[in-house]
Amino acid sequence: MKLKQLILRKVFVMLVVVLSQQSVFGQLLVWDGAQDKVSIGNRVELLEDATGTLSYEQVVSQDFDSKFSLSQSINLNLGYTDSFYWLRFTIDNQTSDEVMLELAQAGLPVVELYYRTNKGIVHRHVAGYELAMEDKIIKSSYQVFALPAGKSVCYLKVNTNSEPIPLNLYQPKAFELASNRQKLAYGIYLGLMFFVVLNSLFLFISLRKRLYLFYSLIVFIYICYSAIVIDGFIVYWIPNLDLKLLYTSIPAIGITLQTIYCLVFLEVKKYSIITFKVIRGFIVYFGIWMIAKFFFTFPVVQPINTIHALISFGIMGFVGLKVSQKGNRLGRLFALAYFIYFILVAIQALYINTGDPHYIGGLSYVAYATLIEVLLLSFLLSRRFEWEKREIEKEKLEAQYKVVQKTLENERIVEEQRKMLEKQVEARTEQLQEKNDRLIDLNKEKDGIVHVIAHDLKSPLCTIIGYTELIKHDAQLSANQIEYLSIMDKVLSEGVSLIDEVLDVHAYGVSTLVESREEIHVESFMLGWLKTFEQELKRKEQEIILKIDVQNPKMLSNRIQLSRILNNLLTNSIKFSERQTQIIVSVTELENTLDFSVKDFGPGISVEDQRKMFKQFQKLSAKPTDGESSSGLGLAITKKLTEQLNGKIKVKSKLGIGTEIIIKLSK
Repeated sequence: MKLKQLILRKVFVMLVVVLSQQSVFGQLLVWDGAQDKVSIGNRVELLEDATGTLSYEQVVSQDFDSKFSLSQSINLNLGYTDSFYWLRFTIDNQTSDEVMLELAQAGLPVVELYYRTNKGIVHRHVAGYELAMEDKIIKSSYQVFALPAGKSVCYLKVNTNSEPIPLNLYQPKAFELASNRQKLAYGIYLGLMFFVVLNSLFLFISLRKRLYLFYSLIVFIYICYSAIVIDGFIVYWIPNLDLKLLYTSIPAIGITLQTIYCLVFLEVKKYSIITFKVIRGFIVYFGIWMIAKFFFTFPVVQPINTIHALISFGIMGFVGLKVSQKGNRLGRLFALAYFIYFILVAIQALYINTGDPHYIGGLSYVAYATLIEVLLLSFLLSRRFEWEKREIEKEKLEAQYKVVQKTLENERIVEEQRKMLEKQVEARTEQLQEKNDRLIDLNKEKDGIVHVIAHDLKSPLCTIIGYTELIKHDAQLSANQIEYLSIMDKVLSEGVSLIDEVLDVHAYGVSTLVESREEIHVESFMLGWLKTFEQELKRKEQEIILKIDVQNPKMLSNRIQLSRILNNLLTNSIKFSERQTQIIVSVTELENTLDFSVKDFGPGISVEDQRKMFKQFQKLSAKPTDGESSSGLGLAITKKLTEQLNGKIKVKSKLGIGTEIIIKLSK
């Protein structure tokens, strides 16, 4: 039983072979090696496999023999479909070498080759972008197989989602040469394109022009057009890519971006707001389609992408011409660049359908189109910034001219105002000079009056004081009379002191004092000066503590002014200190100054009083402790005298603790 089944199976196979041989004789291809390359796309037979489920055994059977039909084009145009196709032909290789069968299309996911030799042996080989480059027998971005010498019946199972497929036979050496030339062309193309990308990025970083960054993105999209969509040489570097997805996605992205670039580069909004709004609407539509296409099948998406590309070309040509009419010098050149692009794409379409003209250097016409487009747009971009620079310089010169004119006008106005002001100032100066002369005269009169009044007041007071002293010594007086005379003497002395202070304020205020310096022995001066206060200190039972700490015992200063300063300070300390208290008087030599200090333990001076204590006729909140009078002039005089000696006055005081006033004189 088993032997019978084996015999029947062999008979069936022999019948299949005989029938299949009869069906291929009509498509016999004779290869004698006389030519380097022969295109055979219009000499093979096709069978559509809509589901992709037919097997080799089925398609070689007599049932499918009549279903094959002869191809009508030099390049196999299978259309945008999900169907599989079987290709059939018989080749008689009359040379002793292999013949190379090339399907010149990188976008084929899977290609299966079955061929049967004269000996009846069936061989199977696989290619396609889903197969890693290292797993391919022939390392090429295209799908290439080696057919042996002799007669072979060949079947190819193809699933295409891309452009038409050129089908070629090559001599091995001719194929190797063409393949190497193609790889070299790919390298040169990528080198030029990436040079433009890097140059644009460099210009973006150095010049801070965002348009260069946008342009580098456009160039990158053009690289993807060639490397993935048309030429497909991306498979040399990145395996296992889903070229079908990229084949539909890159055009959708590129159409949107290049239309946006058109609006930005040509500044359409500046020249025609209506055109800008219309094109912006197309961009929104392209952007929506870029997402929506994922919900449609490949046969639907690809024709729509093609229509969108044509619309985009039309938009850019129209916009370029439109803005050129409005004064944009780049508009016509931009339209011309995309017209050249369109011409090369049309040549690519002609090649797809007729096989002519052949590729130059192994690159598709779309690759040349993108390269030329990139170079032209680079030129236009540089020209745009050059023209912008000229416009900016022109505007700058115009602005500078306006500034100069305005400056000259302002100078003229200022000169007129200056002359007018000079006249006004001269007139005003004359008036002020007259008033100043009058004030000087009045001041002199005032000085004379002050001196006369002070002299007339002081002389009788001094006379009265003299007579009271005589009465005290010469007359026999009762205790009450002596007390009355003492009160009179005190009041008269205070009056004389007040007159002296008024004269001092007047003298120091008008700077009539002529400063004269002399050498002063510090310790002797201080001891002599303190003797004048013995009676007053004795009256209030107060004690003076003198501290002298100096390296150089002598100093240069005005003895009278220094005495007057210290008199005022010590008088105030005596007035405002309680009975039976101490007052510390010190002289300290520092690096640059000689400090005279009078420190008491009286009521202290408030912060508010410290702000006004050196002003004339300012009476502070603290009161003398023994009914003494205070004119409010002593500290003002002290400050003026200190300043005339090129010194500074410093106050340290706390309420309830006491006050220290320091006079700092230069050594």
